[in-house]
Amino acid sequence: MINLTKNKKTISIIRRHGLGNVILLLPVLNYLHSKGHGINLVTREEWVDVFSDLCPEFEVSMNKSSESIDLDKMTLDIHPTKHRTDELASLLGLKDSMPNPNILIPSEWGRPYRELEGNIVFAPEATHPSRCWPIEYCNELRKGLKLGKKLILVGINNSVPIDCDIDLRGNLQLKELFGIVSVAGVVITMDSAVLHIASAIKKPTVAIFGGVDAKYRILPNQPVVVLQSKMDCCPCNKAESCNDTYDCIKNINATHVLQAIDHSMHAKCYIDFL
Repeated sequence: MINLTKNKKTISIIRRHGLGNVILLLPVLNYLHSKGHGINLVTREEWVDVFSDLCPEFEVSMNKSSESIDLDKMTLDIHPTKHRTDELASLLGLKDSMPNPNILIPSEWGRPYRELEGNIVFAPEATHPSRCWPIEYCNELRKGLKLGKKLILVGINNSVPIDCDIDLRGNLQLKELFGIVSVAGVVITMDSAVLHIASAIKKPTVAIFGGVDAKYRILPNQPVVVLQSKMDCCPCNKAESCNDTYDCIKNINATHVLQAIDHSMHAKCYIDFL
């Protein structure tokens, strides 16, 4: 644990691991800035311009120093025990409760996608198989959508075909991803960066969770419907004992998600255990 409260100098913090983790770090950086600290966020090259625009009060760069605090290393082997924002704050020696991640998207980022406004944005990817939905379930989504609603795919990997109306996977820069999420009627996502983008801009969201306890990623007043299996082993919080079967996420089917879309327009972190 680090104590930052005695020092008013600029604080350099490294966070390159996971776009969602950078978003969940922002409330901590805002808190430190409010206490008089200068902030240097050291992150990936492809994210620098985006977070420079979103957080003009910070320096955002790739340039670490010998005094930089490496949150990537500090969280390498941590299993979740609290919300990630509070976890990061604790590692920096902060005891105050942190606010929700809250991002204001420049209007011009969403302008190219206005003709798609109100449709369903679906992010089928996650970085670990315990957080990935079976492809056959993904293919069932479009068939069940209400007439007139388009299913728009976002993500990095477009090598696996998924039934949809518009496939933007592999074709979006980060500002463009923020833009398309900002015009969505509802976002459907795994436990991934898109979840944190959508919830931080207060977009109605359906989040499909595997073994990580949803309360460690989503706060009660965020507009998210969480779908998570009710099993003896779930949530395991990255201590999997299922021999890589991940039945927790397989128990959530397309019908559950389609029903959750209706709930998402009115929810503040409604959790449905299936």
